[in-house]
Amino acid sequence: MRFGKKQVYYLLALFILFLAVLNYWDAAASIVSTVFKAAQPFLIGAAVAYVVNIVMSLYEIGYDWLFKNVAFMKGLKRPLSMILAYTTFVVVIIWLFSIILPDLIASISSLMNIDTSIIKKLIKEINQNPHIARVINYVGSDKEIVSQITNFGQQILKQVLTALMSLMTSVTSIAQTFINVFMSVIFSFYVLGNKEKLGRQFNLLIDTFAGKYAKKMHYVIGILHKRFHGFIVGQTLEAMILGTLTAIGMMILSFPYASTIGVLVAFTALIPVIGAYIGVTIGFFLIVTQSVPQAVAFVIFMIILQQFEGNLIYPRVVGGSIGLPGMWVLVAITIGGSLYGFLGMLMAVPIAASIYQIIKDQVAKRQSVDLDNPDQKIPSEIIDE
Repeated sequence: MRFGKKQVYYLLALFILFLAVLNYWDAAASIVSTVFKAAQPFLIGAAVAYVVNIVMSLYEIGYDWLFKNVAFMKGLKRPLSMILAYTTFVVVIIWLFSIILPDLIASISSLMNIDTSIIKKLIKEINQNPHIARVINYVGSDKEIVSQITNFGQQILKQVLTALMSLMTSVTSIAQTFINVFMSVIFSFYVLGNKEKLGRQFNLLIDTFAGKYAKKMHYVIGILHKRFHGFIVGQTLEAMILGTLTAIGMMILSFPYASTIGVLVAFTALIPVIGAYIGVTIGFFLIVTQSVPQAVAFVIFMIILQQFEGNLIYPRVVGGSIGLPGMWVLVAITIGGSLYGFLGMLMAVPIAASIYQIIKDQVAKRQSVDLDNPDQKIPSEIIDE
């Protein structure tokens, strides 16, 4: 390899960059953090626009079908479809809160007004069983157990009240959050209103500056779009079906809070694999304020329902939209949740599915085998496509 002036300049620039990073790391990190924080409303707005666009595209398709022969209505397609899409989301959110809030308030009131004498009576009945009595003796007497349960409930109530008071008193934080949400929604309007133009500009930038890597970048972006779109649509449909079946089954079995728990199960089921179990746990604690036997029966009912849903409904509805084996879904959810909580769980699965698909395509291209079925050869004409 020839070592000329160009290589010397590269080494010198790399050395200067290394010294700059070493000496001004804190200042640079602070600037990057400030820029990222300032850009958050716009990043959130772009994400909102991506999700809303899925619904808006359906309205645009319906609009074209209804007014395909009406020339003067073509100019109204974009604004009307956008208004209908955002209205759909607002109506759904209001409907969800109207269902959940009353039952949550009722369950919290039940917890606050719980009668400790009932717990004491239950413990006395349990004490009549000699085997269980031995176990309880290791823990403490009846009065000690009742006192521990009461103190535990008071601690939980105190923490909830403290959190509510902090939320109510943080006027500045609430105002800032409102401003950020408002900016995100406004930015999403601009993105959706000019989505075709922005898409052309983005592709033009890639083709201009990426050079020989432009095709690979388009390929990666295409996979990310396919996985995210498939995940949002498939997982939402599957969650709605599971939530509806939960609510109907609970109504048939006369369980309390049927509509609320159905909505909670549907919402948490947006997280693959473990989401529904989170909804079941919350539902159990809601029902236990009314009846312990019904709470246990509810858990049994949900286990049976999830087996039915997981083996019959989920593969048909979601199908290959995620394209990620269950083991890697669990790994992605765990890592994503550890990094960014609930949002990390939602983002991790389609990102992991995209990475898995890219690796799978590369393995198929180089080895002519399917990563999911290593013993199965892939025809060369499929790889070349």
